[in-house]
Amino acid sequence: MNIHETIDFLKSKGRNVVYITSVDRELEITRLAYEHREDILVFQPNDSNYKCVTNILSSRKDLYVLMGVEGDRDAYNKLINSMSNPVKPEFVDFNEYFVKTDHGLKNIPFIKYFKEDGGYFLTSSIIAACINNICNASIHRVMLIDDTRAVVRIVPRHLHYIHEQYRSDGRDTPVAIVLGVNPLIELAAASSPPLGVYEIYVAGNLTNDPRVVKTPLYGIPVPASSSIVIEGVLSRDEVADEGPFVDILGLVDKRRKQPVFKLNAIYVNKRFEPLVHAIIPSFTEHIILMGFPREVSIYNALIGNYDVVKIRLTQGSAGWLHAVLSIRKRREGEGIAAGLSVIHAHPSVKHVIVVDNDIDIDNPMEVEWAIATRFKASENMVVLKNMPGSTLDPRSEDGLGDKLVIDATKPLNEPWDKYRRVNIP
Repeated sequence: MNIHETIDFLKSKGRNVVYITSVDRELEITRLAYEHREDILVFQPNDSNYKCVTNILSSRKDLYVLMGVEGDRDAYNKLINSMSNPVKPEFVDFNEYFVKTDHGLKNIPFIKYFKEDGGYFLTSSIIAACINNICNASIHRVMLIDDTRAVVRIVPRHLHYIHEQYRSDGRDTPVAIVLGVNPLIELAAASSPPLGVYEIYVAGNLTNDPRVVKTPLYGIPVPASSSIVIEGVLSRDEVADEGPFVDILGLVDKRRKQPVFKLNAIYVNKRFEPLVHAIIPSFTEHIILMGFPREVSIYNALIGNYDVVKIRLTQGSAGWLHAVLSIRKRREGEGIAAGLSVIHAHPSVKHVIVVDNDIDIDNPMEVEWAIATRFKASENMVVLKNMPGSTLDPRSEDGLGDKLVIDATKPLNEPWDKYRRVNIP
């Protein structure tokens, strides 16, 4: 499904779609998206050739509907299977799907979402790059500089590695920026499989659409169902101020010097009207797309060693810093051990709470009740100091911070009735 077919499919499943004809590129869409947070919102930004859509994923349920699964475990296993078995790509002719435009970056709908933002951003941009037959596709925010240049936030992961390889050879990094795709392609790009597993081929498995085109200038494989493909290079030596930018926690991420993107060409899909996904920072679909793949990583790390019932990276921590895990505890020590395994699987996590399988971890009141009745501070917690964590945590220093595991499971050597919550008769 392309992005239009995705919206139509969700509409057929009961989602409401609201259309707005004219929206200011500065701040207005954030307010409108919040007011219509249960609705898919299609809008036309002023001074742009292209429409945008936001709130495609208003809940975890929407993601599962697109994935064609009933629950957590099926969803986790589908993404794990897609990363383990990337689709064999079906290469099709680029010119059969795309046409080159004659405009620059200013016609692309870069948006300023919050007054604290340092400029206008793309928030769903998938940046694809290849080196030595290894390709990577990952989501990066991109901040507009002028009609031919932008600045890209790159964290020390796979795109950073590829860029450093080109820089060490004295070369710019050829890239393709992909906009306006099925959110399952974005999910694959946010999933961080091992280097060498190409996220676009992972997406082909998730979407059951193996069609791929190679970009004209650099031969980078990108989805044929993309709305817009932008070719250019990441400069080997030119950097610019990127940010400030409101991050997933609703906090202001600082200004940094980051690599400059230099435009070569912009292509649009000629089979349907291009539609750009505007992911509102810190809103629900930002949290889902960024956090859900980390739940999958946690599940994959724990499932062979613990009797896992459910995992949640909590909404209150923006799906990133807090994890709650329910298990069927089989022996003493498993609560703490499982919590430490969560930290190993998702190093950005800050606090982990482990509870018994009778606790609904989607209900914060039940989680708090488990801590109140089954947790003993002198015996059931571990504090880890100066551990690698998330730079998004304002209490960290250069990504180093403290971590806490709380074991709120009942002791196995005590009677169940002592800890059993009574039912309403």
